[in-house]
Amino acid sequence: MDPEKEMDKKAPGGVYLCQVNENISCGACCGLYNVQDLSREKLYDMLLRRTDDFSKVPREADAITNFGEEVLCKNNKRPYDEFYHCPYIGLIGKERMRTGCLLHPLADGNNGVDYSGLGFYGSMTCHIYFCPSYTMLPENYKRIIREAADDWYSYGLIITEIVLINALFSEIDSCLQSKIDETDIHMNQALIGIIKEFIGFKTSWPFRPSSVTAANYFFKDKLYERKPVDYSGINPDRPVSRYDLIFRELGSSFNSVEELRNAESMMDDLFNRARDWKI
Repeated sequence: MDPEKEMDKKAPGGVYLCQVNENISCGACCGLYNVQDLSREKLYDMLLRRTDDFSKVPREADAITNFGEEVLCKNNKRPYDEFYHCPYIGLIGKERMRTGCLLHPLADGNNGVDYSGLGFYGSMTCHIYFCPSYTMLPENYKRIIREAADDWYSYGLIITEIVLINALFSEIDSCLQSKIDETDIHMNQALIGIIKEFIGFKTSWPFRPSSVTAANYFFKDKLYERKPVDYSGINPDRPVSRYDLIFRELGSSFNSVEELRNAESMMDDLFNRARDWKI
């Protein structure tokens, strides 16, 4: 059986989301994106340096623990204080093209030994935890996002965004007047381009203030819920935008009616292209 299909078969919700292929993986539950500077370049450099440094650490409990403590001391400012950032997440795979656990038995230098018990959550949590997306997103949505993402960075940022993903496909389904499925994605590059563009909004959205992180706090304790978009300051009489849910989940703030209109135009353009594809 195809390895990907085999993993899907074992995963809750029928679609495996963690280590998808050599380029696509998610480290969100490890607090990967819970860092001060979330830019692709800074995050990649941090992971590459961490991976290189860990390769020189003796595989002994004290040395591994000390390494983790040193990493945390250097990265002690986090947008979400209650969300741990694991110091043992790094770059894995033949070409180091995706994120993963440096303590995993298959990681370089571990010689098949599982050191995950030395991490903050312990080995049991790492083996049995699955993020809410596994069970709270429709199977076809998960497969499409997995197919459309370009790399670990964009994939990990979007895949835990349950409300945002549902809002995206709700709009597309409305445009198509039918449910989007994997056949649509595989047959038409224009449609997958629309999904890719939307995924890109997670990092490039121009209406997210610099004080708002693009990271997602996806736990159920509601400590860091997304704030509603405040329209009253720009036009008290203007109704709530039809894209309000998407704007909220993207962390939007608008300083003028013109900014709001520009944001709505970006969405209109995106979803009109989906409608045109169907026609």
